[in-house]
Amino acid sequence: MQSNFTYSKALGTGAEVQATSSFTPDDPFDLQRQYGYQTYNRKFVYNFFFVYQPPLFKGQSGLLGRALGGWTLSSVFSAGSGAPVEIFTSTGDGQEFGAGDNSSYFGNENAVEIASVKSGHAYSQAGNFPNMFAAGPSAVNNFRNPILGLDTRDCGFGCIPGLPYWNVDLSIRKNIKVAESFSLELQGVFANIFNHNQFLDPDGFFGIGLTPGFSAGGFGELSGGSAQEEPGGNRQIEVGVRIRF
Repeated sequence: MQSNFTYSKALGTGAEVQATSSFTPDDPFDLQRQYGYQTYNRKFVYNFFFVYQPPLFKGQSGLLGRALGGWTLSSVFSAGSGAPVEIFTSTGDGQEFGAGDNSSYFGNENAVEIASVKSGHAYSQAGNFPNMFAAGPSAVNNFRNPILGLDTRDCGFGCIPGLPYWNVDLSIRKNIKVAESFSLELQGVFANIFNHNQFLDPDGFFGIGLTPGFSAGGFGELSGGSAQEEPGGNRQIEVGVRIRF
């Protein structure tokens, strides 16, 4: 049985690989303007796993021993807080501070929160997809574009945290000793055993009502289904039989 817990804070001016040649500073005359949370910033991350083999009937003597012996149980639990989510400006991702033309070159600008918003969970919305914001799409009115000369910081990769995640996987294995040199092994692996739906973060792919190609009516919607890059997704069951000789 092992577990680990991480409490961290990742700050920087943008963790981009060198090949990202279209990425430019928000303000090339003041690199500190884009200093803030890195895209992988998660305040809390916790992982726990165990492997358990009951000590009884290890030799699997008799019918009772074959039925009650040879079991192995293992499980993995993982959880973490949300990563930063970028709120696009009306220009999409550039120009607010004079850099990037939002056509060939892009920055990582964030809309400015002008009123308190409640976010970070999958809030149900009557007749619509769940939303990252408790106020639903109307939360779009709580943000504005940055104003050059007034706003001095741009939060890094996002001003607000996205959705937290948690997931449990389970494996059950049964070894049946048939003879001294021959045995059967049955195994069932349950990924996301509780069928917990882990919605994708919007990842900033929504505007503040002005961005061409985006609809203010979909602001904050979590219609992306279950996450693939994080633990979660639909329950998956794999059953196997192995012959050992």
